[in-house]
Amino acid sequence: MKRLAYVLAALLASVAPALAHPHILISSVIRFIEKDGQFTHVEIEWRFDPMASSMEIVAADADRDGKLSPKEVKALADIALPELKSFGYLAWFSTGAKEFRPPRAPTFNARIADPALFVPEDWAPTPDPPGGPMAKPAAPPKPDVKAEPKARRFRNLVYIFRYPLAAPTKTLAVTALDPEDFIRIEADPKTPHEILGKAEGAKCTLDKHPTLKSEYWPGNPVFADRVTCTLP
Repeated sequence: MKRLAYVLAALLASVAPALAHPHILISSVIRFIEKDGQFTHVEIEWRFDPMASSMEIVAADADRDGKLSPKEVKALADIALPELKSFGYLAWFSTGAKEFRPPRAPTFNARIADPALFVPEDWAPTPDPPGGPMAKPAAPPKPDVKAEPKARRFRNLVYIFRYPLAAPTKTLAVTALDPEDFIRIEADPKTPHEILGKAEGAKCTLDKHPTLKSEYWPGNPVFADRVTCTLP
C-alpha cells in the first residue's frame, strides 16, 4: 500500500494488516495568525489518536524521556515533509471562491501531549467494502489518570505545520483531508480554531466543505471539515 509512507514514519506500516479505513484518526486545530489587521500565516495542528501515537512515539522518542528534542523533531520533519509535499500537505486554503494548496512549504514542529488531549470515544475504523476484511478494533477504555502509572496513560503525538500565506488576507478558509481516507482528519469539536494576534471582531465558522470529500467506500462520502475566519 503505497500511501503508508506519507503518514510520516515507516513504523505506521504495522497498522496495515487491519485493512480498514480509516487507519488513523487525527483531531485538528487551525490557528489563524494575524498581523496589522490581516492574516499572514496559518498553523494546522494534528493530534494523532493514542494508538497511532503510541507506535510512532516509540520510534520518535529515541532517548525515551517522554519529550521530543530538537534533534528528534528534525528527524520527524525529514520524513514527514517530503512525503506530505507530494500530497499537497493534505490541506486546502481559500481566500475566495477557489481552493488552492498551501502556496509555500510549512515549518514543522512536534511534541508529545501527556496526558492525551484527544482520545476518541466509541471509535473504530470504518470497515472495508463487502468482500474485504471487516476488522473493527474497539477503542480502548479511557484510563483512570490518577490510578494509572504515567507510562500507561494515553498520549498524543502532535504535529504543528505553520504555513506562510502568499499575501495577507482578511478572509481565509482551511480544509484538511486525506481523499483516500487512510487518515481521518476532523476538527476538534471544542476548539476547532484559534486566532493569534490582535484580531478583534474576527468571525469564525466550522462547517462541512460542499465538495472536498473522501470516498474510500463508494456511496459513503465523508465531507471534510472546513474552518473559515474573517477579519473586519
